Amino acid sequence: MADERYRFVAVDSDNIHHVATVFRSVYGEDFHVRDVYDPELLWSKIQTGQIVSALAFRADGQPAGYISLFRNAPNPRLWETGNIVIVPGNPDTDLSLRLFRYYEELISSRAAEMDGFFTEAVCSHYFTQKSGAETGLVDCGLELDQLDGSSFKDGKSNKAGSARVSCVLSFKETIDRTGPVYVPVRYEAILRRIADRLRPRELLLSKTGMPVHGTSTPEERYYPASRTWKLSFRDMGSDWTAVVEDIVRRARQRDVISLQVTVNMALPSVGTAVEVLRGNGFFFGGMVPLWFGTDGLLMQQLLADEPHYAGMKLYTPLAKELLEYIKIDRQTVREQGGDDTAHTNTRG
Repeated sequence: MADERYRFVAVDSDNIHHVATVFRSVYGEDFHVRDVYDPELLWSKIQTGQIVSALAFRADGQPAGYISLFRNAPNPRLWETGNIVIVPGNPDTDLSLRLFRYYEELISSRAAEMDGFFTEAVCSHYFTQKSGAETGLVDCGLELDQLDGSSFKDGKSNKAGSARVSCVLSFKETIDRTGPVYVPVRYEAILRRIADRLRPRELLLSKTGMPVHGTSTPEERYYPASRTWKLSFRDMGSDWTAVVEDIVRRARQRDVISLQVTVNMALPSVGTAVEVLRGNGFFFGGMVPLWFGTDGLLMQQLLADEPHYAGMKLYTPLAKELLEYIKIDRQTVREQGGDDTAHTNTRG
C-alpha cells in the first residue's frame, strides 16, 4: 500500500518559505549555501531556471524534506543533484529513498537541457552514496574535508562528530564525450580507472608546456561558512604559476581550509599545469566529467590539520581506491616540498 503520509510538490512562491525551515532543522543557520535561507533569492533562481526543487509535506501540512537539482558548474548543461534534507523527528519511513527517487522526475523535466548530472555525497553516512551507485552514478573524486562538521545539527548526518566532512563526487553522463581528453602522465593510471566506468572517451598523454601567451581567469565559488573555496579554469595562460601562487596566498588570508582547483583536460598543457599545482601543495582529487563541456581534473589542498579520515564512510570499491590513492599522492606532494599544512590555520 502506498505511503500516504507524505505528498511531494514543486517549490513555488506559496511554499518557498518552508525551505529555510527544513534546512534550519538540520543545519541551524550554518548551511554553507546561503540561498536556502533567502526566499526571494531562491525564488528568483527557480524562476530563471537555475534551480528545480521540491518539498515533501506531512499529512498535517508540516514540511518534512527537500530536494533540488541545480546548475553549479561552468557547463550550464551539467546539473547537480543535491540537498536531500529530512526534518528530524519524522516517522521512520522510506522518505529519504522516496525523495531520492523523486530526482527522476526533476531530471526528466530538464532532460533536453542536460549533458549529465552529479552529486557530492557526504562521507559521514552511506545513504546517498549507495543510492547514487544503484542509479548508475560513477564515483570520480573525493573532496577531502569540504564541509564544516559542526554545521550538521540533527545528530545523524555527522554521527562520527568529525570536525570536517568529506564528499564523494559522482557523475552520470547523458551524452557522449567528443574530442580528446589529455591526462598528466603521473595520473594516467588512476584517470583511466575512472574513465573506464564512464562513456567512451579518447585519452591522450599531456606532454605540452604552458602557453607563452594568454591569461588564467577562473570561475569561482567561495563558501565562508564552510571555509571552502573552489576555482575552475577553462583556460590557462603564461601567468599560470603566478596565478596559482596568488590563489594559495589569498586562501591563507581568507582562512580557507578546503581549497580546490579544477583545470580543463581539453588543454594539452594540463600536465604541466598540474605540476605547478603540486609544487604549491595541491594533490589529486579526481576527474570531473563534462565540467566545462569538456572534462576537468580536480586538484585540492587542505590549509589545516591532517584530514579527518577516521569519520569517512565510503560505499563503492572505487571510492575506497580513490581515497588510498589520494592519501599517497598527498604524502608525496608534502615530501617533495609542497606541504599543504606548512601554514596551518589556528582556528578550529
